[in-house]
Amino acid sequence: MLNQKTTRFLLLSAFFSIAIMFTAIAQVNASTQVVIGVFDNPPKIFINKEGKPDGVYVDVLNDIQDKEKVHFIYKYDTWNNLYKSLLKGEIDVLPDMAYTKERSKIFSLTKLPVLTSWLEVFERENLNLHYINQLQGLRVGVLKGSNQEQQMRDFVPKNFGIRYQLFSYDSYKKTAEAINSNEIDVLVADRFFRFSPFYSSQIKPTGIILSPSSLHFALNKNKKKYLVSIFDKNLSTLKNDSDSAYYKSLFKWLNENRTSSVPNYIKWIIGIISCILLIAVAFVLLLKNTVTKRTAELLKAKDVAEKSEDQLKLISNNLVNGMIYQVAILDDNTRKFTYLSETVSDLYGCSPEQAKTDPNLIMGKIHTDDIAEITRKEKEAAKTSGVFSAEARVINPDGSFRWSYYISKPRIIDSVQCWDGLEIDISDRKKMEIELQASKEKAIESDQLKSAFLANMSHEIRTPMNSIIGFSNLLKDPNISTKKHNKYITFIEKSSLRMLNIIDDIINISKIETGTMELTLEETNINELIEYYHSQLCTEVENKDIVVTYKNQLPHDDAYIITDQNKLYAVVRNIVTNAIKHTSVGSIEIGYTIEDAMIQFYVKDTGTGIPQNRQEAIFDRFVQADIINKMAVQGAGLGLSISKAYIKMLEGKIWLTSEIDKGTTFYFTIKHSPTQVVNVPIPSQNVPTLKNKITILIVEDDKMSELLLTKLVKQYSLVIFKARNGLEAVEQATNNPEIDLILMDIQMPKMNGHEATKAIRVFNKDVTIIAQTAYALIGDKAKILESGCNECIAKPINKDELDQLIFQYFGN
Repeated sequence: MLNQKTTRFLLLSAFFSIAIMFTAIAQVNASTQVVIGVFDNPPKIFINKEGKPDGVYVDVLNDIQDKEKVHFIYKYDTWNNLYKSLLKGEIDVLPDMAYTKERSKIFSLTKLPVLTSWLEVFERENLNLHYINQLQGLRVGVLKGSNQEQQMRDFVPKNFGIRYQLFSYDSYKKTAEAINSNEIDVLVADRFFRFSPFYSSQIKPTGIILSPSSLHFALNKNKKKYLVSIFDKNLSTLKNDSDSAYYKSLFKWLNENRTSSVPNYIKWIIGIISCILLIAVAFVLLLKNTVTKRTAELLKAKDVAEKSEDQLKLISNNLVNGMIYQVAILDDNTRKFTYLSETVSDLYGCSPEQAKTDPNLIMGKIHTDDIAEITRKEKEAAKTSGVFSAEARVINPDGSFRWSYYISKPRIIDSVQCWDGLEIDISDRKKMEIELQASKEKAIESDQLKSAFLANMSHEIRTPMNSIIGFSNLLKDPNISTKKHNKYITFIEKSSLRMLNIIDDIINISKIETGTMELTLEETNINELIEYYHSQLCTEVENKDIVVTYKNQLPHDDAYIITDQNKLYAVVRNIVTNAIKHTSVGSIEIGYTIEDAMIQFYVKDTGTGIPQNRQEAIFDRFVQADIINKMAVQGAGLGLSISKAYIKMLEGKIWLTSEIDKGTTFYFTIKHSPTQVVNVPIPSQNVPTLKNKITILIVEDDKMSELLLTKLVKQYSLVIFKARNGLEAVEQATNNPEIDLILMDIQMPKMNGHEATKAIRVFNKDVTIIAQTAYALIGDKAKILESGCNECIAKPINKDELDQLIFQYFGN
């Protein structure tokens, strides 16, 4: 037998296992339970006499629940409270929400609407309203927090210039009670109000129609996002099956037979017949009386029918951005309109009678690219007698086009198939969809370009860094020969220059994009330019099987022009560099010709060539002709973009001709602005010296940069002070007023170079301050000089440039 301790242990284990199991079950149930908001809006959704949710939306939800692994529970409240609950995430789904742009941003709305509706104005008896401006000064009731409340508070007063008193109620029931008790004059509700039990003989429709809208399920954006796809999938299935629970529900709730009392004239007829049987003598007299009464009733019925017809016309003719129609299908190619609302003139610029006579005034305006799809959907709907819906482009009377949404259903009239339908202008919604799609495509394209650029930049930076770090490590070998030592130093210098060129290209692109790049015109000899790059070419291709040639058209003394020398050299350098990259064997020729008042330069190679579809793109930023090729040659993809911008500034143009595997020729032109030779005296090559050595303060937070500066200025220094940040620099300058020169780093911790310079200038106006920085952005140099520096020198520090500045301020 088990002892007492073992028994207790087994009981506790069983207890915890059962608890864990029930916890897991509860978690699963919680994940599949969906809370649905219910409010009183029959026949769409309401609580029935048994206290259970009912209506069109509930029928749809029951069908979805049966097909999906979800469990719906319902929470009853007012529409306004449920709207707030959905915002807070206290419920998951709120049915019957009209689509608006604002709501689509706050909630996740199903892509497919459950129902399509519009707002209608209902009046108390004997008010006889027919136009919206007759609401002036009346008392108007709406559902609190609803779309109609927003329409009547904002849209109608703003667009129709009328004023009225607006009252909001928690339910349609209270709104109907208010109009029955004469608290309000009219109420605004959607078209389904006429099918609700709140609609009574004391409430009359006015025929004033507002705001066609689609009604959706609304879901909280941050909870159970998978529900949207579940709802849309099932709605699509339900709405495309004419025998589905959806259409059965609509038939059930919107076509119920209403009981009515026996008309008075029937009672009179029965009474008369009884009297005839009982009093034959009075037959003639009573018959005359009956005919008179019958005639009066028929006249009354005629008045009712005419009023109903007028009401239908008011509804259809007040439809905003849409029209109601009936079209008969005579054969596959022939259509005839049997009814059109007056609003057809707003959409198509013709009257209903004109369109009835010539259906092509409407059918002929549908975009030819959309006709086939509309015809296909119409035939599919006709086979099943189902609902037809489609979107298409329509040509406006002014030649522009709009987007229209069509929805209709067929019925047979006198053996002819007719479609009762509604057309609504959805251009605003379609424009939004197109803009969203364009934004998405632009974002994808931008992301792809960014990825390609970052990958290319990584390659371009890591490649020279690999050489710099690799050959630097090789220099550590104590047994390295002098020849190899110098060779490795050359490699490191070339790789460093390559990195600087990449940085310069990015800075130049920034200047070009911001429009701050300027021209510096000076005298330039284009023969020297061609000869210089010819010698560079010869050096670069000495290990390749390439013949390099050049052609100059002008004599040396006639080859001087006025232009921006740096930009001209940069353009030639970029094109020559491309030729070297893409040519393995063959030849490269560089030269120019004079044509009219322009100089046309060219660089011709026998390289790989550029595909036709890439010849324009290579002038774009960060793009190479073979950017997607794994064997793409080195380059940041900026050179030709910069060259194009420079040539535009020089008032020329750049283009190319190319053929795959046969080579490429780049051309560009600039103005031919000849100038005469000016003999400039050759400066003395003697290196100046300082009469007296100076006291120097080096302000630098980077240890390596500090050591480099110390080496560069040691020959001029009497004493060298050092500071690692701006605070130390101010302290050193305060304690050592004999300092002659401060080499000030700009980017430092605690206090930067700008702040330190300003602080020093408060007590020392005379000391020379040279900023040494890797400034690269537009405006940095001006900011440095404004802070009080005398000069600035860019990193990496060029010794000759630093020497020149020191001699400028402290030379003999």
